[in-house]
Amino acid sequence: MRKTIEATWRDGFLNPGALVAPKVNDLYTRKSLHIADRIQRMQRINQIAILIGAPIAWAFYASLGMPTGGAIICAAWIGLIVVRRRFFPHITRFDAPVGVDSYQYLKAFQQWLKNRLAWGRRVQRHIYAVTFVAMAIGMGESAVGQLAIRQIVEDNPGIRLVSGVPLILIVGVVVMAIVVDLLGGVIFDLDVNTVYRNVFRKLNQMVAEMEELRG
Repeated sequence: MRKTIEATWRDGFLNPGALVAPKVNDLYTRKSLHIADRIQRMQRINQIAILIGAPIAWAFYASLGMPTGGAIICAAWIGLIVVRRRFFPHITRFDAPVGVDSYQYLKAFQQWLKNRLAWGRRVQRHIYAVTFVAMAIGMGESAVGQLAIRQIVEDNPGIRLVSGVPLILIVGVVVMAIVVDLLGGVIFDLDVNTVYRNVFRKLNQMVAEMEELRG
């Protein structure tokens, strides 16, 4: 009885001696390299966008009278990339294993990607809170913010001030920053899924397909 297409494909993937093996394995090798390169290229583009966008954001905030807030945001996001590249090279760069097949290569890449995302979720979640605080500081130092603070003080003569800022506003910012920090992991997941959802799904589908062929 003639083999089905699926059986022939599986034999070519699992059995190096099969006639179709070179073509099948070459196809999977090229697909594996392509998906891994695509994800890493997207990550590099994202880093470049941050390195370029952060100073631009600083200049924009400064033009609105919020230079301190802009400086904090710029330093926080660029600092994240610098620290990751300088002190966590194993997170930044994927060291491709040698002498492995396409399945083992993709599994190694998938594990590296999981470790990178876990590190990013653990660290970057705090950057969102820092960004929120920086925006609050920026609003406070802007002309509109100063006007609002003066109005609050005039309307509430007995209000307690800390360095000229109503204590109630400081407490509100701190509470909101804590909430943002607690939700930082969720924000990170939404951020990542917005950019990488489709390509991550293709990676997982490819690994699942290979696992199915391997039985």
